[in-house]
Amino acid sequence: MKKSRVQAVLVVVDGVGVLIRGRPGSGKSLAALNLMRQGHKLVSDDLVEVVRGVDGELWGRSLEEDARIEIRGLGIFNAEKLFPEATASSSRIDFVIDLEEYDPGIDAGRIVPETGKTDFLGKNILTVRVPVLTGQDLFIIIELLAKRFKESGSVNP
Repeated sequence: MKKSRVQAVLVVVDGVGVLIRGRPGSGKSLAALNLMRQGHKLVSDDLVEVVRGVDGELWGRSLEEDARIEIRGLGIFNAEKLFPEATASSSRIDFVIDLEEYDPGIDAGRIVPETGKTDFLGKNILTVRVPVLTGQDLFIIIELLAKRFKESGSVNP
C-alpha cells in the first residue's frame, strides 16, 4: 500500500473528507477548530498520512494516537478533550482545498470556484483554490464547499 505524508489539516464535514492545505498561519487549524465547534470532525492537524486503499480511494489519518490541534499563540490542545464527539481516526479524502493569499488581479469579481486536479499516489483528486483575506474565518467557506460536494459531487454552484 502506497503512503505519503502531507502538511495539511483533514476534517470531515457532513461525511465529506476535506484536506486543507496552506502556508503556516493561513487559518487551517482555526478553521478546523470552528468546524469542530459546529459538530464536524477533525482527523488530523498539521501532518496527515495519506494512503491509497485497495478500492483506489484516498484515505487520511493522523500520525498521533490522540488528535491534537495547534492554535497559534495558545499552544497545542488535545482535540478530543475540547470537543469529545468531534474527532475521527481516519477519513476518505473527497477533495482538497488550497488556501492561498487573496490576489485582487486574480480574485476580484470571480463568481465560481477555481478548481483543478492534484495527483496523490497516482489518483487525481479535485482541488479548490480558496483565496484568503487577512483575518477571514474560513470555516463557513469550507462547510459550504463540503455541502455542495455532498449534494452534487462538485463544488461549483
